[in-house]
Amino acid sequence: MKEARTQTERRVPRAPRPGAALAALAAAQFTVMLATSVVNVALPEIRAGVGLSDTGTTWVVNAYGLAFGALLLAGGRAADLLGRRPVLVAGLGLFVAGSVAAGLATGPALLIAARATQGLAAAAVAPAALALAMSQYPSHAGRGKALGVWGAVSGAGGAGGVLLGGLLTQAGGWPWIFHSVALGAIFVLVAVLTLVPDAARPEPGRFDLLGTVTVTLALTCLVWGLTGARGTGWADTRILGALGAAALLLMAFAVIEHRRPYALIPPGLLATGRVAAGNLLMALLGSVWIALFFFLPLYQQQALGSGPLATGLGQLPLACASMLGAALAPASPGVSVSPRP
Repeated sequence: MKEARTQTERRVPRAPRPGAALAALAAAQFTVMLATSVVNVALPEIRAGVGLSDTGTTWVVNAYGLAFGALLLAGGRAADLLGRRPVLVAGLGLFVAGSVAAGLATGPALLIAARATQGLAAAAVAPAALALAMSQYPSHAGRGKALGVWGAVSGAGGAGGVLLGGLLTQAGGWPWIFHSVALGAIFVLVAVLTLVPDAARPEPGRFDLLGTVTVTLALTCLVWGLTGARGTGWADTRILGALGAAALLLMAFAVIEHRRPYALIPPGLLATGRVAAGNLLMALLGSVWIALFFFLPLYQQQALGSGPLATGLGQLPLACASMLGAALAPASPGVSVSPRP
Protein backbone atom coordinates (compact mmCIF):
# COMPACT_ATOMS: atom_id res chain seq x y z
CA MET A 1 0.00 0.00 0.00
CA LYS A 2 2.82 2.40 0.89
CA GLU A 3 4.59 1.63 -2.40
CA ALA A 4 1.41 2.25 -4.42
CA ARG A 5 0.88 5.56 -2.65
CA THR A 6 4.45 6.59 -3.44
CA GLN A 7 4.02 5.75 -7.13
CA THR A 8 0.78 7.75 -7.25
CA GLU A 9 2.52 10.77 -5.72
CA ARG A 10 5.23 10.50 -8.35
CA ARG A 11 2.71 10.52 -11.18
CA VAL A 12 0.82 13.61 -9.92
CA PRO A 13 2.95 16.78 -10.26
CA ARG A 14 2.93 19.05 -7.26
CA ALA A 15 1.35 22.44 -7.72
CA PRO A 16 3.87 25.30 -7.59
CA ARG A 17 4.06 26.99 -4.21
CA PRO A 18 2.69 30.54 -3.95
CA GLY A 19 6.12 31.83 -2.97
CA ALA A 20 7.74 30.44 -6.12
CA ALA A 21 4.96 31.84 -8.29
CA LEU A 22 5.28 35.24 -6.60
CA ALA A 23 9.03 35.22 -7.23
CA ALA A 24 8.51 34.58 -10.95
CA LEU A 25 5.81 37.27 -11.20
CA ALA A 26 7.89 39.77 -9.23
CA ALA A 27 10.74 39.09 -11.67
CA ALA A 28 8.40 40.10 -14.50
CA GLN A 29 7.65 43.39 -12.72
CA PHE A 30 11.37 43.88 -12.08
CA THR A 31 12.05 43.50 -15.81
CA VAL A 32 9.40 46.08 -16.69
CA MET A 33 10.84 48.62 -14.25
CA LEU A 34 14.39 47.82 -15.32
CA ALA A 35 13.57 48.71 -18.93
CA THR A 36 12.15 52.03 -17.71
CA SER A 37 15.38 53.24 -16.10
CA VAL A 38 18.16 51.32 -17.83
CA VAL A 39 18.36 53.69 -20.83
CA ASN A 40 18.75 56.92 -18.86
CA VAL A 41 22.45 56.64 -18.15
CA ALA A 42 23.18 55.48 -21.72
CA LEU A 43 21.35 58.34 -23.47
CA PRO A 44 24.49 60.25 -24.59
CA GLU A 45 25.98 57.08 -26.11
CA ILE A 46 22.66 56.09 -27.69
CA ARG A 47 22.31 59.56 -29.18
CA ALA A 48 25.76 59.39 -30.77
CA GLY A 49 25.33 55.78 -31.86
CA VAL A 50 22.13 56.17 -33.88
CA GLY A 51 22.28 59.87 -34.70
CA LEU A 52 19.44 61.18 -32.55
CA SER A 53 18.40 64.81 -32.39
CA ASP A 54 17.43 66.51 -29.13
CA THR A 55 13.77 65.65 -29.73
CA GLY A 56 14.64 62.11 -30.78
CA THR A 57 16.60 61.60 -27.58
CA THR A 58 13.56 62.43 -25.49
CA TRP A 59 11.47 59.97 -27.51
CA VAL A 60 13.80 57.11 -26.56
CA VAL A 61 12.32 57.55 -23.08
CA ASN A 62 8.89 58.87 -24.05
CA ALA A 63 8.06 56.11 -26.54
CA TYR A 64 8.33 53.48 -23.80
CA GLY A 65 6.58 55.50 -21.12
CA LEU A 66 3.79 56.69 -23.43
CA ALA A 67 2.92 53.21 -24.73
CA PHE A 68 3.19 51.75 -21.24
CA GLY A 69 1.05 54.38 -19.54
CA ALA A 70 -1.55 54.82 -22.27
CA LEU A 71 -2.17 51.09 -22.72
CA LEU A 72 -1.81 49.91 -19.12
CA LEU A 73 -5.55 49.86 -18.44
CA ALA A 74 -6.17 48.19 -21.78
CA GLY A 75 -3.61 45.53 -20.87
CA GLY A 76 -5.37 44.84 -17.60
CA ARG A 77 -8.73 44.57 -19.34
CA ALA A 78 -7.25 42.22 -21.95
CA ALA A 79 -5.92 40.02 -19.13
CA ASP A 80 -9.41 39.83 -17.62
CA LEU A 81 -11.05 38.93 -20.92
CA LEU A 82 -8.41 36.65 -22.46
CA GLY A 83 -6.83 35.12 -19.36
CA ARG A 84 -4.07 36.52 -17.18
CA ARG A 85 -1.40 33.92 -17.81
CA PRO A 86 -1.81 33.90 -21.64
CA VAL A 87 -1.60 37.71 -21.74
CA LEU A 88 1.47 37.67 -19.48
CA VAL A 89 3.23 35.07 -21.62
CA ALA A 90 2.38 36.94 -24.85
CA GLY A 91 3.55 40.22 -23.30
CA LEU A 92 6.88 38.74 -22.24
CA GLY A 93 7.42 37.31 -25.72
CA LEU A 94 6.74 40.69 -27.30
CA PHE A 95 9.01 42.32 -24.72
CA VAL A 96 11.89 40.06 -25.76
CA ALA A 97 11.31 40.92 -29.43
CA GLY A 98 11.22 44.67 -28.74
CA SER A 99 14.38 44.52 -26.62
CA VAL A 100 16.32 42.61 -29.27
CA ALA A 101 15.17 45.07 -31.97
CA ALA A 102 16.26 48.03 -29.82
CA GLY A 103 19.72 46.53 -29.34
CA LEU A 104 20.11 45.97 -33.09
CA ALA A 105 18.76 49.39 -34.11
CA THR A 106 21.00 51.47 -36.38
CA GLY A 107 18.69 54.45 -36.86
CA PRO A 108 16.34 56.63 -34.80
CA ALA A 109 13.08 55.33 -36.30
CA LEU A 110 13.79 51.67 -35.54
CA LEU A 111 15.04 52.41 -32.03
CA ILE A 112 11.99 54.52 -31.12
CA ALA A 113 9.63 51.93 -32.63
CA ALA A 114 11.37 49.18 -30.65
CA ARG A 115 11.03 51.20 -27.44
CA ALA A 116 7.33 51.69 -28.15
CA THR A 117 7.04 47.92 -28.63
CA GLN A 118 8.68 47.39 -25.26
CA GLY A 119 6.17 49.77 -23.69
CA LEU A 120 3.25 48.00 -25.35
CA ALA A 121 4.51 44.68 -24.02
CA ALA A 122 5.04 46.13 -20.54
CA ALA A 123 1.41 47.34 -20.54
CA ALA A 124 0.36 43.70 -20.89
CA VAL A 125 2.94 42.24 -18.50
CA ALA A 126 2.51 44.54 -15.49
CA PRO A 127 -1.27 44.24 -14.81
CA ALA A 128 -1.41 40.53 -15.69
CA ALA A 129 1.52 39.75 -13.39
CA LEU A 130 0.03 41.75 -10.51
CA ALA A 131 -3.38 40.10 -10.88
CA LEU A 132 -1.77 36.65 -10.89
CA ALA A 133 0.30 37.55 -7.84
CA MET A 134 -2.79 38.65 -5.91
CA SER A 135 -4.58 35.44 -6.88
CA GLN A 136 -1.86 33.44 -5.12
CA TYR A 137 -2.75 35.06 -1.77
CA PRO A 138 -6.51 35.13 -1.08
CA SER A 139 -6.09 36.30 2.53
CA HIS A 140 -5.85 39.95 3.53
CA ALA A 141 -2.54 39.53 5.40
CA GLY A 142 -0.99 37.51 2.59
CA ARG A 143 -1.84 40.16 0.06
CA GLY A 144 -0.30 42.86 2.20
CA LYS A 145 2.99 40.96 2.29
CA ALA A 146 2.81 40.27 -1.44
CA LEU A 147 2.26 43.97 -2.15
CA GLY A 148 5.26 44.78 0.03
CA VAL A 149 7.39 42.45 -2.07
CA TRP A 150 5.92 43.95 -5.23
CA GLY A 151 6.75 47.49 -4.17
CA ALA A 152 10.29 46.58 -3.17
CA VAL A 153 10.89 44.80 -6.45
CA SER A 154 9.55 47.75 -8.42
CA GLY A 155 11.98 50.04 -6.65
CA ALA A 156 14.80 47.54 -7.14
CA GLY A 157 14.10 47.58 -10.86
CA GLY A 158 14.69 51.32 -10.93
CA ALA A 159 17.85 51.01 -8.83
CA GLY A 160 19.16 48.11 -10.88
CA GLY A 161 18.43 49.94 -14.11
CA VAL A 162 20.62 52.97 -13.41
CA LEU A 163 23.47 50.80 -12.13
CA LEU A 164 23.25 48.16 -14.85
CA GLY A 165 22.87 50.81 -17.54
CA GLY A 166 26.07 52.53 -16.46
CA LEU A 167 28.02 49.30 -16.07
CA LEU A 168 27.01 47.79 -19.42
CA THR A 169 27.39 51.05 -21.36
CA GLN A 170 30.92 51.55 -20.07
CA ALA A 171 31.94 47.90 -20.46
CA GLY A 172 30.31 46.81 -23.72
CA GLY A 173 28.41 49.70 -25.31
CA TRP A 174 24.80 50.82 -25.23
CA PRO A 175 23.30 47.90 -27.29
CA TRP A 176 24.08 45.58 -24.40
CA ILE A 177 21.59 47.30 -22.13
CA PHE A 178 18.82 46.06 -24.43
CA HIS A 179 20.37 42.64 -25.02
CA SER A 180 20.63 42.09 -21.26
CA VAL A 181 16.99 43.06 -20.77
CA ALA A 182 15.98 40.63 -23.53
CA LEU A 183 17.98 37.82 -21.88
CA GLY A 184 16.43 38.54 -18.51
CA ALA A 185 12.93 38.54 -20.02
CA ILE A 186 13.59 35.11 -21.55
CA PHE A 187 14.50 33.70 -18.13
CA VAL A 188 11.37 35.29 -16.64
CA LEU A 189 9.23 33.77 -19.40
CA VAL A 190 10.58 30.30 -18.66
CA ALA A 191 9.96 30.82 -14.92
CA VAL A 192 6.37 31.94 -15.53
CA LEU A 193 5.64 28.95 -17.76
CA THR A 194 7.12 26.62 -15.13
CA LEU A 195 5.94 28.07 -11.84
CA VAL A 196 2.80 30.16 -12.38
CA PRO A 197 -0.61 28.45 -12.72
CA ASP A 198 -3.61 30.22 -14.21
CA ALA A 199 -6.62 29.13 -12.20
CA ALA A 200 -8.79 32.17 -12.98
CA ARG A 201 -11.17 31.89 -15.91
CA PRO A 202 -11.49 34.78 -18.38
CA GLU A 203 -14.26 37.17 -17.43
CA PRO A 204 -17.26 37.76 -19.73
CA GLY A 205 -17.48 41.19 -21.28
CA ARG A 206 -16.29 43.36 -24.13
CA PHE A 207 -13.13 45.33 -24.80
CA ASP A 208 -13.41 49.12 -24.89
CA LEU A 209 -11.58 49.62 -28.17
CA LEU A 210 -12.94 53.12 -28.81
CA GLY A 211 -11.92 54.34 -25.36
CA THR A 212 -8.45 52.79 -25.70
CA VAL A 213 -7.81 54.39 -29.09
CA THR A 214 -9.12 57.77 -27.92
CA VAL A 215 -7.01 58.00 -24.76
CA THR A 216 -3.90 56.72 -26.57
CA LEU A 217 -4.24 59.36 -29.29
CA ALA A 218 -4.90 62.05 -26.67
CA LEU A 219 -1.75 61.23 -24.71
CA THR A 220 0.31 60.95 -27.89
CA CYS A 221 -0.78 64.42 -29.01
CA LEU A 222 -0.11 65.83 -25.56
CA VAL A 223 3.40 64.36 -25.28
CA TRP A 224 4.27 65.31 -28.86
CA GLY A 225 3.13 68.88 -28.27
CA LEU A 226 5.03 69.27 -25.00
CA THR A 227 8.16 67.68 -26.48
CA GLY A 228 8.16 69.68 -29.70
CA ALA A 229 7.48 73.03 -28.03
CA ARG A 230 11.10 73.32 -26.91
CA GLY A 231 12.35 73.38 -30.50
CA THR A 232 9.63 75.37 -32.29
CA GLY A 233 8.13 77.50 -29.52
CA TRP A 234 4.70 77.48 -27.91
CA ALA A 235 3.19 79.72 -30.61
CA ASP A 236 3.85 77.23 -33.41
CA THR A 237 0.58 76.19 -35.07
CA ARG A 238 1.53 72.48 -35.01
CA ILE A 239 2.16 72.61 -31.27
CA LEU A 240 -1.09 74.46 -30.60
CA GLY A 241 -2.94 72.02 -32.84
CA ALA A 242 -1.48 69.00 -31.05
CA LEU A 243 -2.33 70.38 -27.60
CA GLY A 244 -5.83 71.35 -28.76
CA ALA A 245 -6.38 67.90 -30.22
CA ALA A 246 -5.22 66.36 -26.95
CA ALA A 247 -7.74 68.42 -24.98
CA LEU A 248 -10.60 67.51 -27.35
CA LEU A 249 -9.69 63.83 -27.33
CA LEU A 250 -9.51 63.75 -23.53
CA MET A 251 -12.97 65.30 -23.30
CA ALA A 252 -14.25 62.79 -25.84
CA PHE A 253 -12.70 60.00 -23.77
CA ALA A 254 -14.54 61.23 -20.67
CA VAL A 255 -17.84 61.20 -22.57
CA ILE A 256 -17.17 57.73 -23.99
CA GLU A 257 -16.32 56.27 -20.59
CA HIS A 258 -19.40 57.81 -19.00
CA ARG A 259 -21.76 56.22 -21.52
CA ARG A 260 -20.27 52.73 -21.86
CA PRO A 261 -21.25 49.90 -19.50
CA TYR A 262 -17.88 48.20 -20.11
CA ALA A 263 -15.77 51.37 -19.77
CA LEU A 264 -12.00 51.17 -19.57
CA ILE A 265 -12.16 53.50 -16.54
CA PRO A 266 -15.45 53.30 -14.59
CA PRO A 267 -16.68 56.89 -14.11
CA GLY A 268 -16.97 56.61 -10.32
CA LEU A 269 -13.49 55.15 -9.82
CA LEU A 270 -11.52 58.40 -9.94
CA ALA A 271 -14.03 60.10 -7.63
CA THR A 272 -13.18 57.70 -4.80
CA GLY A 273 -11.25 59.55 -2.11
CA ARG A 274 -8.16 57.36 -1.82
CA VAL A 275 -7.99 56.63 -5.54
CA ALA A 276 -8.26 60.31 -6.47
CA ALA A 277 -5.63 61.32 -3.91
CA GLY A 278 -3.30 58.54 -4.95
CA ASN A 279 -3.57 59.43 -8.63
CA LEU A 280 -2.95 63.10 -7.91
CA LEU A 281 0.15 62.34 -5.85
CA MET A 282 1.48 59.94 -8.50
CA ALA A 283 0.92 62.55 -11.22
CA LEU A 284 2.87 65.14 -9.23
CA LEU A 285 5.64 62.69 -8.37
CA GLY A 286 5.90 61.38 -11.92
CA SER A 287 6.17 64.86 -13.41
CA VAL A 288 9.25 65.49 -11.24
CA TRP A 289 10.75 62.02 -10.90
CA ILE A 290 10.74 61.01 -14.58
CA ALA A 291 12.14 64.37 -15.68
CA LEU A 292 14.86 64.12 -13.03
CA PHE A 293 16.00 60.69 -14.21
CA PHE A 294 16.08 61.98 -17.79
CA PHE A 295 17.99 65.25 -17.32
CA LEU A 296 20.29 64.31 -14.43
CA PRO A 297 22.33 61.67 -16.36
CA LEU A 298 22.70 64.09 -19.28
CA TYR A 299 23.93 66.83 -16.95
CA GLN A 300 26.32 64.49 -15.13
CA GLN A 301 27.91 63.25 -18.34
CA GLN A 302 27.75 66.23 -20.68
CA ALA A 303 28.32 69.06 -18.18
CA LEU A 304 30.27 67.40 -15.35
CA GLY A 305 32.17 64.90 -17.50
CA SER A 306 31.21 61.82 -15.49
CA GLY A 307 31.46 58.37 -17.06
CA PRO A 308 28.43 56.08 -17.46
CA LEU A 309 29.29 53.94 -14.42
CA ALA A 310 29.91 56.94 -12.15
CA THR A 311 26.63 58.45 -13.37
CA GLY A 312 24.73 55.27 -12.51
CA LEU A 313 26.28 55.12 -9.05
CA GLY A 314 25.40 58.78 -8.49
CA GLN A 315 21.70 58.09 -9.08
CA LEU A 316 21.65 54.95 -6.97
CA PRO A 317 20.66 56.70 -3.68
CA LEU A 318 17.54 58.15 -5.33
CA ALA A 319 16.51 54.78 -6.69
CA CYS A 320 17.20 53.05 -3.36
CA ALA A 321 15.07 55.63 -1.53
CA SER A 322 12.22 54.84 -3.93
CA MET A 323 12.69 51.12 -3.28
CA LEU A 324 12.63 51.63 0.51
CA GLY A 325 9.51 53.77 0.40
CA ALA A 326 7.70 51.26 -1.80
CA ALA A 327 8.61 48.42 0.56
CA LEU A 328 7.42 50.27 3.68
CA ALA A 329 4.19 51.70 2.24
CA PRO A 330 2.00 48.54 2.52
CA ALA A 331 2.94 48.22 6.20
CA SER A 332 1.97 51.81 7.03
CA PRO A 333 -0.97 52.37 9.43
CA GLY A 334 -4.30 52.84 7.68
CA VAL A 335 -3.31 51.01 4.49
CA SER A 336 -5.84 48.38 3.53
CA VAL A 337 -5.66 45.71 0.85
CA SER A 338 -8.82 44.70 -0.94
CA PRO A 339 -9.61 40.98 -0.62
CA ARG A 340 -10.86 40.82 -4.19
CA PRO A 341 -8.63 39.11 -6.77
